[in-house]
Amino acid sequence: MARVLLISTYEQGHQPLSIAAPAAALTAAGHKVSAFDLAVESVSSDRLHAASVAADLIGISTPMHTAARLGIRIARQLTGMSDKVVFYGHAASSLHDLGLGRAISGDTDLQLVGLAGGEDASHVPLFDRELRPVPNRSILPPLEQYARYRDVSGGSHVAGYVEATRGCAHRCTHCPLTPIYAGRLRLNGADTVLADIDQQVLAGAEHITFGDPDFLNAPGLAMDLLRETSGQHPGTTFDTTIKVEHLIEHQELLPEMAELGVTFITSAFESIDDRLLEILDKGHTADDLDLVLQHTERAGIALRPTWLPFTPWTTPAHFRDLLRFVETRKLVDVTPPVQLGLRLLVPSDSPLVDPMREMGSLTTYDRDGLTWNWRHEDARMDDLQGEIAGLAERQATFAQIKDAACRRLEVEPWPDVAAPHVHRPGLTEDWFC
Repeated sequence: MARVLLISTYEQGHQPLSIAAPAAALTAAGHKVSAFDLAVESVSSDRLHAASVAADLIGISTPMHTAARLGIRIARQLTGMSDKVVFYGHAASSLHDLGLGRAISGDTDLQLVGLAGGEDASHVPLFDRELRPVPNRSILPPLEQYARYRDVSGGSHVAGYVEATRGCAHRCTHCPLTPIYAGRLRLNGADTVLADIDQQVLAGAEHITFGDPDFLNAPGLAMDLLRETSGQHPGTTFDTTIKVEHLIEHQELLPEMAELGVTFITSAFESIDDRLLEILDKGHTADDLDLVLQHTERAGIALRPTWLPFTPWTTPAHFRDLLRFVETRKLVDVTPPVQLGLRLLVPSDSPLVDPMREMGSLTTYDRDGLTWNWRHEDARMDDLQGEIAGLAERQATFAQIKDAACRRLEVEPWPDVAAPHVHRPGLTEDWFC
């Protein structure tokens, strides 16, 4: 039996499935598991050190870029323990050569079981089709300590989180899943997901987030899960993430999804520039954005777009048009300021490295930042991104961001669009990678 310490630093505000799922697999294999979620727990350096010394294996969860950067800080505190440390998750592939520990990606739950049993780590992503046990959430802080769901009236509700699938059937070039899964999709098993929902509802959850990269990658499974949960737990609400492409392809499902309790959908709009959307291999065009806004509005589901406003291909005109789109479509209330200052991340294994190198936009690789630095051919765009990111940190208003953009880009502001504030359902923590 191995003693395994699992550490999470950030998982978009929800109780980390990246701890609960491997904890269940490790426990089922006979290992003793403990965990820290540093996003909500205050853990002293002495306590972290003592727990790490006592562990035979230390797993640091890196499901996304922010978590990986925070994970590096934790690993550096564990002096002399790199032989016990393993980074695991979608962002782990960038951590192989830092000398802070091993790194595994792909379907990592059973890989962690193997490591706890003395097997070697694989630098190549590994995948499996084995069913998983129900995630073990008993070792984590209660759901009340995590991001909550706010309904259309502003009421606050305890929120849970599940994933019906692993990986993604698509290959968007800027997505961290693409270098790892390359279009692979694995189902987690309806019984396991439903049992996980059951235990979270029992723990007080009134809302469930389906955190799959695309909930409609497997539409049959998705609808079965919604129907079953709605029947077993009437009144439970849901949110999902769905591609623009799938919102159009499966538009006939939206009215039933609303009836079953889906109150909002997150969708990666990314840009209003068709050329950039093609480079990112998004599978939709700018014209499709208005179409899905219409489909979801008719179904009675709030849509929360996400954006990638700053890339080497984004022109000043495209950024201005993005702001105009947000304002004229009355999306200001569902567009957190941080979304308008995001800059393209380019990990070492990104499919965009070669085309960006050919166009001369790459500069140096930031090992601690886990991304290639790049510059725009129009220096005003880099300056504008820095200013808007700073404004976002100070929770500036959309009007302030619009003013900064017009000033930096030396264009006349377009007339403000009158739009009364409308509260739309969402979580209390903004989406951020």
